[in-house]
Amino acid sequence: MAFPVIGVIAPTLAISQLSEAATRLGVVIKGSSERFSADQLIEFGRDCQLICVEPSLVSQGAIKVAEQSGVVIYPSSKVLTAISTIERSAEKSEQLVILAARSAHAQHAIWPISLQSKDLLISPAPGVAEDQAVTIAISALNLIEELGLTGGIELIVDADDYQRLQGINWLNPRSAFATEINSSTNYFEQYLRAVLDLPLGESKSQDKFVVTGLLQTDPSSDDYRPYLHLMARNSRLKFDQRLKIVGLSGDSLEKLLTEIIHAQQYYSGEIED
Repeated sequence: MAFPVIGVIAPTLAISQLSEAATRLGVVIKGSSERFSADQLIEFGRDCQLICVEPSLVSQGAIKVAEQSGVVIYPSSKVLTAISTIERSAEKSEQLVILAARSAHAQHAIWPISLQSKDLLISPAPGVAEDQAVTIAISALNLIEELGLTGGIELIVDADDYQRLQGINWLNPRSAFATEINSSTNYFEQYLRAVLDLPLGESKSQDKFVVTGLLQTDPSSDDYRPYLHLMARNSRLKFDQRLKIVGLSGDSLEKLLTEIIHAQQYYSGEIED
């Protein structure tokens, strides 16, 4: 059996991240960041086993027409229609982030619930008791089962009321970087396993906590110079310039926050040592 070809219609960053996971699996990615009509989608899919789309680039109508011609697309038009009926609430300064995946044969995986603010993400979310985290996880898994989701999804919910949905991410979730640092299986590999209907990987954490922080460039410097100081201070820091983000995992949340906030402040030029 030959390795499959997967079409990906998404922003360049999402294609890059999925391609890394695909290369390790031997899967071929055929990517495009263009907006597609139904006819273009059908043509694009001729040599692909399936297509993964960022819904902002392809209309539900185009997806439905392509599906009727036999093209397999994730998320499906059925899933997108169902999820569009869920009421959204206004975003707040702090949110809970739920990252989950489901395969075609209904195998599920979910990562620890995260707390997201404007420029920080902490996983697992502090202040969320274990029993509450289990309740939130079960609710999310029930939802994606009801939707019949195949693939992965990031649900952004109210930090004070997890039943109030605030946003959804598909191929470029904010919390995915945390899974690259601190999970047995990262989001992008899990996404590919799910759409290919391969057995899903473990999503448990390796260290107790992971913290990630968005970076801002020092207007009087550049994005490379800060590495010398920051990597010397803590060689375990992980950077991704595609996302302008830094992350670190460990067992002391206080120490992780100290290191990530220091990295953000030094990177932006707010502090000099």
